[in-house]
Amino acid sequence: MRRLFPLLVVPVLVLAAGCGREPDYNVLVITIDTLRPDRLGCYGYDRPTSPRIDELAAGSVLFEQAVCSTPQTLPSHTSIFTGRHPRTHKAISHESVVSPEVTTLAEILKARGYETAAFVSSHVLDRKYGLDQGFNRYWQVNEVMRPRQREMAQERGIDPTTDEALSWLRDNGSKKFFAWIHWFHPHRPYVPPLRVRAEFVDEYLGEADSSTEFIMKAWHGEVELGDDDVRYLSQLYDGEVAFTDEQVGRILEALETLGLADRTIVVLTADHGEMLYEHEHYFGHDIALYEECIIVPLIIRHPGSGATPKRLPGLVQSIDIFPTILDFLGIEIPDGTEGKTLRPLIAGAETRTAEYAFAETFPFPEKAMPRHAVRTQGSKLVWREHREGGLTKHLFNLEADPGEKVDLYGSDPAAAAALDRVLHQWIAPDGLHPAPIPTARESGRVQILRSLGYLE
Repeated sequence: MRRLFPLLVVPVLVLAAGCGREPDYNVLVITIDTLRPDRLGCYGYDRPTSPRIDELAAGSVLFEQAVCSTPQTLPSHTSIFTGRHPRTHKAISHESVVSPEVTTLAEILKARGYETAAFVSSHVLDRKYGLDQGFNRYWQVNEVMRPRQREMAQERGIDPTTDEALSWLRDNGSKKFFAWIHWFHPHRPYVPPLRVRAEFVDEYLGEADSSTEFIMKAWHGEVELGDDDVRYLSQLYDGEVAFTDEQVGRILEALETLGLADRTIVVLTADHGEMLYEHEHYFGHDIALYEECIIVPLIIRHPGSGATPKRLPGLVQSIDIFPTILDFLGIEIPDGTEGKTLRPLIAGAETRTAEYAFAETFPFPEKAMPRHAVRTQGSKLVWREHREGGLTKHLFNLEADPGEKVDLYGSDPAAAAALDRVLHQWIAPDGLHPAPIPTARESGRVQILRSLGYLE
């Protein structure tokens, strides 16, 4: 484990009203798996999927262009909680293991007297993959409920992760705490509770049936989907977002009821997004680096910062969350942190954001080849590997072509060369593959991974 850094002697944050050291603040990080920001009202969506998140955003700082490091759950969360890209912390894929040499946010805060707890809703964040380090409690729904039990509970609108987190908050709210709540609902297989489905999903009008078997075939490209099929599956996704929004509301209401809201920093984000058939006839996320996969919501509320609620359009990264929280708490940011604190942007002391954001994906070798990308405020370069060796390169002008339909790599050589140099320089120290890419066949969880859509 790396050496933990002491508290700064000089306070780095003062109360908006005057002087003196800021009191201890709790930290609550909410990560919603597979959540696209464009399916939230606060990011411009026209369906009522997110009234509770919208209310949180209205009193917070919302970042319009937040880029995750990878569209895979374990490595992306590791980046969020270490401030480092996957090629640096080396947990690059599902079935990777987070090294005990990597220092996490939970470890740093636990060493400073915080009560730490995590409530996670996915097998791919199982404690055996190492992200539990630093947590006094690491609760996993798969340890208390079988998959069919969870499915039946969700059909009735019951969320055990929320229930467990609420119980913990009631028991530990008097302590200084760091809590992480992870919800998995917007992830496939898109099965919102029946009452939510009735509100968000129209009667199915497609030619195929609406069973889980059909949905599985749709994921794997085994059926050709028409517009009604795509609309139906997209509405199921909306229902999952709406159900998760209800859970967010339950937690935020508990903070108010318990008297914790005014001393709890809240960060809401996602590990990655989801393609809903916009590209490559695919529902999913882990094989590609399109905007739908790597742009995530990022909402930060610090009740003691004095910051005016606002929307910030500049480019930021998920790895910025780790140093931002430490900066808010007056804790020195460890050497080697690749993210940059967003506190100056939140406070209005700075307006300049990141020039470049980087993302990579290392899917299971049985499924797809890796891809690597650099994104600017208005453009993106993607390197796509091939099994036989070599790369295909794609350049997109995101301002003129937000859907990434027109590849400009051959027609704009100057822009392509400039971003080629940036991405090559970033990748060069460790090469295309900074760590072994685990295979799913060796994991013993093939059936689970297939049910989640990670394997054909």
